[in-house]
Amino acid sequence: MPQSDEETLVLKASNDSEDESQSGSSSDEIVSINELIDDNKQDDEQPKEPQKDEKKPNKKKLIIIGAVAFVAILIIIVLIVVLLKKDKKPTQAQEIIQKVEQSYKTQDFKASKIDDMINKANQLYEKGNKFEALKIYENIATYNQALSSYNLGVSQMKQGRCDEAIASFSKAIQDRENTSVSAINAAVCSLELGNMQNFNYYIELANSFLQNESNSPLYSYYFALINYYKGNYIEALHALNHPSSEHYKDKYAYLSAKILTALGRDNEAISKLVGIKEFDTNIVLAQLYAKKADFSKARDHLAKATKNTTQIDLIKMTAAMIDLKTGYYKDAAGFIKEVYDINKSMPSSFYKIKATLNPEIFDINLAQSHFHDDMFFDKVRRYETIFYFAPYKVFDAKQTMSQIRKGGVSLFLDDTDGANKYLGAGLNVSEINIKLSGAVADALNYKLKEANAQFKKLSQAYPEHSILQYNLALTYAQLGNFSLAAKHFLSSYHLDQSNYLAGVFYAIASDINGNLSPKFISEIMENLESDKNLQPSNIYTALLGLINQNQAVMIRYLEEPKDETTLNLAFDTIIARIAGFSDVMRTKSQKLLEYLPSDIVANILNFIANNNSNSSIKQYANNIQIYFKSRPLDEMAFYHGANIIKKQYIKLLQISGLLFYERDKIKKELQDAPANVNLLQTLAYIQIFTNEFKESFAVYNRLVDEFKLDDANTLFLASVAATGANSHNNAIALLELTSQTDPSAIENRVALGFLYQQIDNINAAIIQYNKVGNTEHKNEFYDFMLINK
Repeated sequence: MPQSDEETLVLKASNDSEDESQSGSSSDEIVSINELIDDNKQDDEQPKEPQKDEKKPNKKKLIIIGAVAFVAILIIIVLIVVLLKKDKKPTQAQEIIQKVEQSYKTQDFKASKIDDMINKANQLYEKGNKFEALKIYENIATYNQALSSYNLGVSQMKQGRCDEAIASFSKAIQDRENTSVSAINAAVCSLELGNMQNFNYYIELANSFLQNESNSPLYSYYFALINYYKGNYIEALHALNHPSSEHYKDKYAYLSAKILTALGRDNEAISKLVGIKEFDTNIVLAQLYAKKADFSKARDHLAKATKNTTQIDLIKMTAAMIDLKTGYYKDAAGFIKEVYDINKSMPSSFYKIKATLNPEIFDINLAQSHFHDDMFFDKVRRYETIFYFAPYKVFDAKQTMSQIRKGGVSLFLDDTDGANKYLGAGLNVSEINIKLSGAVADALNYKLKEANAQFKKLSQAYPEHSILQYNLALTYAQLGNFSLAAKHFLSSYHLDQSNYLAGVFYAIASDINGNLSPKFISEIMENLESDKNLQPSNIYTALLGLINQNQAVMIRYLEEPKDETTLNLAFDTIIARIAGFSDVMRTKSQKLLEYLPSDIVANILNFIANNNSNSSIKQYANNIQIYFKSRPLDEMAFYHGANIIKKQYIKLLQISGLLFYERDKIKKELQDAPANVNLLQTLAYIQIFTNEFKESFAVYNRLVDEFKLDDANTLFLASVAATGANSHNNAIALLELTSQTDPSAIENRVALGFLYQQIDNINAAIIQYNKVGNTEHKNEFYDFMLINK
């Protein structure tokens, strides 16, 4: 690969301006060789000094002989000219070279001519005309007898022939020719070849001979370069800040920027780079801005770089990395594929990535420093809260409530009128409702997996039953499988298009999955507008307003008088939060808490409504401890309930510093019930956040192998633990399994893409990125980092 400017040191002649004025083709340099030949001929053909003859010839006789000789010579010359004009063909450069080599095998060409060629090639190379430069380098290599070993090494290095370059630089070192600089270049070539032993040898050799360059205007630069490669960044930076010459300022600035970047001082590195005029630094600036997550400026510099570069593939891969960081997975896939189609190993040669986990999930200090309570109200959290408080549908609410012994049960039930309309003739509504009520009871008692299994069995027995499809979908949504939730909500809505809640929930699940259909939104809006039994402001249009971010529609619904169901109260709390109505949020969350005093999610909403996150994080953490330690919370919900309970509660525990206390409490409970699946799942989940990935993965592995858990959420979290434990092959296998049961889950596919790209399975990564497409989805767990090769 071509080396960067500071890595390839070329000693340029001082007559650069003269070189610029010469003709641009390499053939001019070959003509100069002919001039050398002419010079040699003149030397050989100089008349020898005449020897004195003791006898004087007859003068007249000499005149006659001379005249005859002159005529003869003139005739010969005329014949030669005629023959040459008749037979002469254009002589190719290579023929001239061969004749020169045959006739003057021992002749050494003048160094100045070769240096001119080197300077000309270097100028073309630095301006991006690499093809023309390499042609000249090839011509130079042909005349290597006339080259110094150092300059030969430079030309070989520029062509990427590192093995040959090292041999030339070694010869230069033996001949004491530019010893320190030759050793630096040999070290760089060794590094390019991955030969660290040779690299260390040559860099130390360069250091030992550096004193010979003490009078060089580039002494400080050489000193800095050696120390940069040795990892002595502070010493190198000090030398660059105290240059031995006012020349080569841009080279000093560029190397300073590299060192500052290695030291993590990115802002200072950027300041160094923006002032460089000698060469284009836009790609490097794009990389630095991307590192700082200033992706807008990074893209601006990439756009500038495309106007003057031959490194278009590097630009494409840089753009791909930025797109992966910002959710433009489809665009990233396009860039990567373009480079991959040229050379399958090229994407990883530019950027080698490693799938990582978001450090905030296990670093309490980082979590606290980045904390804001809006994290409890981002788009997905809002939707999950809606699903959590949504009602289950039954045929006979009174009959169901008699079976379910739980406070506030009526708030979670939606009594469906006209049950016979949904059941075939001759079927007993009461009998069906009993089975339905049993599944609902499990769901409301935080036995979601059992409820899900029962609803699945009932929906298979009665596939045309809209209510069963709706309830099955709701359990999937609460378990976090939004692909299957969307599928069954849509089935429910198609079976009964007056079941607007099923239709709206399908749209919400689709929005989470990143495949919301504007056409479907238009259709359901038309159905709602044409229904004369609905008020203009109703919960269905308000929920669609949440999807469309139509605050006016939501506020209108907030102000409407309505029944105090769990869904209405929770939705009003969310609307008040979005609109900034703090008093209304406190009132609505307090009312919800009155109905559900031991519910964890209701308590979290109430806590956030009454505590200002703008106060210090220590005070906020202390408030969490005081509030939740004094509340009689239903811990069964934490162990067995909906996903949102674990997510929200563990985040609060992490911020408050109570997570390790909770982990130890679960471990103690497991001593009495070592096979309690729900306790094991909770422990494994907490251990992800306590940075105990190996322990977490071991528990998840047991849950999958021994207890046969294969739901998408468990498999995904197991992959998170595996990734944290650096068991990437296991993570890939687990994520492949999740894609079968939850194919629309965005983060699952993004994680697969990162992991496949990490192991250089670029084509598989491209497939995953294309399936995700461009999305606003923010990954909760997975990220990636660039690693040095």
